[in-house]
Amino acid sequence: MQLSRSLPTPNIDFAIIMNRPFICSLCFILTVVFCIKTSGPVWAQTPPVHLQQHEISPLRKGEFLLFSKKTEEALKLFKELWRDEPGNGYAVRGIVRSYQALDQLSQADSFLSEHLEQYPRSSSAAYGLGYTYYLQGRFEEAKKVLMESVNLDSGNALALNNLGAVLAELDQNESAVLKVREAIDRAPEELMFYRNLEMIYVRSGQPLRFRDDYQQLLSEKALLKAKGYGLILAQQLRQKSFKLYAEGKMKECIESIAAMLEFYREIDHQPGVVAGFFSLAVLYEEQGEIEQAVTYYREVLKINPQHIQAQERMRSLESKKE
Repeated sequence: MQLSRSLPTPNIDFAIIMNRPFICSLCFILTVVFCIKTSGPVWAQTPPVHLQQHEISPLRKGEFLLFSKKTEEALKLFKELWRDEPGNGYAVRGIVRSYQALDQLSQADSFLSEHLEQYPRSSSAAYGLGYTYYLQGRFEEAKKVLMESVNLDSGNALALNNLGAVLAELDQNESAVLKVREAIDRAPEELMFYRNLEMIYVRSGQPLRFRDDYQQLLSEKALLKAKGYGLILAQQLRQKSFKLYAEGKMKECIESIAAMLEFYREIDHQPGVVAGFFSLAVLYEEQGEIEQAVTYYREVLKINPQHIQAQERMRSLESKKE
């Protein structure tokens, strides 16, 4: 298994559910998209359409260009950003991913190797070279150069995470777990690291260990890291709910959304809580269970009285009663 090696793709194929006839299905889709935008890692998201490029950071601009397949523009921007911020590992990551999209990883190798010759103490360059080797399947070489990156900067969370992914490829799973956990300690807000940790657990035949970690962190009131685990677990249930909805398994879909909501409540992730309540309201409305739907719309409005969609659905239901 190769961890987080590919370019980011949309989190769900909307086509599989757009053929459902009830208009509230669209509301359900929009709700879960809202969860995607509020729960996913910053680097993997597309900025909202209304945001103009001058209003977002250079890193987000680069990610937007890369996502939009304007790869050469993205590469140029990432290189300029790295020139201005030599320690910015995300700029280096953008450079490597741009070369990957252009099918030119050998040029990434040359570019970063030359940079390291000129700046041998650059942890970010060593990380980028290690990431390049990783994408090429050159795991022993990747391990060596990533260890050099971490030795140069023990706080380089991207290098620690990538080193963990490499160790997993080399079937050194417990060492991989330790490195990814170190990455999480350095940057607990980066969801990519939690995803890699969960995949390592699955790879090593311990699929429940991730949830055990989450429960342990909750009991220790280590809420910052618990939130990262909880968001990943909630996202998995969100994806499961899409599949169930597409298959017409509404009871199971509702159960999945309710379980997702519980995770969001445990980690006090209010956007997810609102989206979970709204999704349940829409699904119950679609099933004709109006009282249940109204209950959940009211929960949405308790948290966010300005929630336009919930206001509109409540007005619609009230007019039907009249």
